[in-house]
Amino acid sequence: MQIRLIPLFVLWVLISGCNQSSNDYVDFNQTEPSALDEKRPENESAQTPESSQTFNAEPSSVEVITPATAIGTPDGSGVTQADSKQVTVKEPASGTNSPVITSAHSGLQGPADTPIVENEASSEPRKIELLIPEKHLRKERGTSAVRVTFDDIDLLKVLNMEPVPVDALSYFPDWLKSLDGKPIRIRGYMYPTYEATGLKSFSLVRDTGICCFVRQPKIYDIISVAMAEGVTADYMELRPFDVEGTLHIEPQADEKDLARLYRIDNARVLH
Repeated sequence: MQIRLIPLFVLWVLISGCNQSSNDYVDFNQTEPSALDEKRPENESAQTPESSQTFNAEPSSVEVITPATAIGTPDGSGVTQADSKQVTVKEPASGTNSPVITSAHSGLQGPADTPIVENEASSEPRKIELLIPEKHLRKERGTSAVRVTFDDIDLLKVLNMEPVPVDALSYFPDWLKSLDGKPIRIRGYMYPTYEATGLKSFSLVRDTGICCFVRQPKIYDIISVAMAEGVTADYMELRPFDVEGTLHIEPQADEKDLARLYRIDNARVLH
């Protein structure tokens, strides 16, 4: 009698499949609010550092400096003097006092805490059209949150949208709109921060290219994160991690451009 051996990867697939059920997926239109749906107080705002300092966050080697103290005062051309070398420094985001950070990995510089958004089409603006009309999201075990990726909230992938107009929300499919105010878990990277420890808020970004100032992010590549009451986080350099909290889709814009689209509050960091 011949005995056929089942390949290990086939056995693994069969076992994994047995653990999946329709209960592992969620339609937010049919779920109840969870304990994570607490709202951040309206009068709470992001704190901007008021003093200058230089530190090397462990295990980070990112040097954090302020333009006025450590780099010098721009002469209006965007070029400043530092250690007898000419360096080009991008202006901080409008309305912020973000210090300038030099990436230890790329050597490039950018503002701390809040990245500058790029919202221009590479050529002609694309025709907006719905590319992903439906989406099923998997629930995380042991929590009411669902797993979301940056691809899920990428408006170029979902709506062929470039640039992103101020009325972008009016084009959102129902499945994407339904994420507003719901608990999610998403994986990303921490954008370089001014402080190394005790962070009450930070920017979660899509990839390390944004963290190293190799490229400017799109508006959907960034999520503003506010930690839950009494919870803080430490800066993590170029290391992916999960954030769980309540997602809010809140476009903030002037007459012509978006300044923010997504934020998470009541958050906790999962290592």
